[in-house]
Amino acid sequence: MGQPGQLDALERAVEGTLAEGAFEFDGDAAVLRIDGSPILLTGWSLSLGIGGVTLLLTGAVLSLTGLADAARWALAPGAAMLGAVLVLLALLRLAPVGSLWPELELHFTDRALVHRRTRVPFGDLRPEHLVWKNGRFFRRLYVRHPALRRQLAGFFEGEERQAAEFQRRLWELISAPDLPGVLTHAAGLTPVQQWIIGAGAYGAVNGFRVDRLGTAPGESAGAADRRTALELLQDPWGAFDLEQLLGAVNWLVQDGHRADFAQDAELAARPAADQDRYADLLREVDDLIARDRLEPPFVERLIELVHVRYGADGEDYARLVPPLLRDEPGADLSDQGAELAHFLHRLFNDRSHAAEELHRLKTLADPSVRTGTGRFLIWDYGRALMLYRWGHMVGWLTEEYCWERMLPLALDIQRNYTSWRDMAACYLQGRLLWSGGGGQAQHEYDRLIETLAAEPLSPWNVVPWNLELTRDWP
Repeated sequence: MGQPGQLDALERAVEGTLAEGAFEFDGDAAVLRIDGSPILLTGWSLSLGIGGVTLLLTGAVLSLTGLADAARWALAPGAAMLGAVLVLLALLRLAPVGSLWPELELHFTDRALVHRRTRVPFGDLRPEHLVWKNGRFFRRLYVRHPALRRQLAGFFEGEERQAAEFQRRLWELISAPDLPGVLTHAAGLTPVQQWIIGAGAYGAVNGFRVDRLGTAPGESAGAADRRTALELLQDPWGAFDLEQLLGAVNWLVQDGHRADFAQDAELAARPAADQDRYADLLREVDDLIARDRLEPPFVERLIELVHVRYGADGEDYARLVPPLLRDEPGADLSDQGAELAHFLHRLFNDRSHAAEELHRLKTLADPSVRTGTGRFLIWDYGRALMLYRWGHMVGWLTEEYCWERMLPLALDIQRNYTSWRDMAACYLQGRLLWSGGGGQAQHEYDRLIETLAAEPLSPWNVVPWNLELTRDWP
């Protein structure tokens, strides 16, 4: 669902509530304005009204008991309070009193919350920054961020369901990938450049735009993109400099996880006894690593695990285990050494790797999946394209360098799939296989794919799949 649809859902969530009328969306500027005056005026009106009625009733009782002088001290303030209520209601209906309270604005182009001169990027917000404050009559939702503390909306106490729905819809808007409007001007991209960005558009799940190579426009949005790109390069990719970044890209292009998938597929095709032996050894070694029990017989179990994993070539791989564990120079220079080093790195450093590996073997037991591991090229290439973009965002790679090296990857992608949908389906399947079941994040990618396919301004709907991919930029 794009932002217009999400905004419609947000508006439906507050229909008939105190919060209705507090929101205004400027479609041209892509800004949602939140007016805080209704809840304030309603609160004042309710307080004054209750106080006024109480005083009038008190004055009436005093009058009936013959205390006319005392009654005037209650009747006059009570009438004044009710008069003030009428004035407030008239102002609320007839005068622009909301201008007295500066509006809070959600800028979807710059992806930031703005109030006066304070700007908080969406990327800096977390669900825990949206806080409820409950009173006797009202429920108020506040943004409580170190840089901004402001009321977002107010509901009557009896509107609890609508209030919860509003909070959920609002967070979807803040956390959703920035897709609508991103190709209004195409950021100066040529059709082939748009196609290349479209092939790696999965980075939108982290909030990156799909209409440009670099960061989003605007100082705060650009800074947020650079910060996020640097964080993602360092973790999970372990790329702290240009050399490590290019090493990660080269691994994705030359081998990537599809090589692991092919190895797992070969293992999944072996007799059940071999698979059971491998599963038992994998659980045992993983448990020893988790408990930091790396003394003998750990090395012997690890060597046996490697021997079983690589089948006919197991003896050659097993001989490389001791030098790799000792970190001997050159132990990982051969193809076998590099592959085994990668396997050992994940085994030692990723506590979920063993469970994910066992899930992959179970999935690859299906011959139709096992014979199609080459179809997961996009899982590696899509991330390689994003790594180039992140390298450009943080200033390690020039624009020209990126386009020159991304174009051959785009050509390989186009040759291996028949459509944007075909490519996307294989990406999702590759991610599902890599993650050992997908996890909660898989739903985010599912939703992103649907949005990219449905959004009219998505590159998938702007440039045709069969576009001739030759250099078309100066």
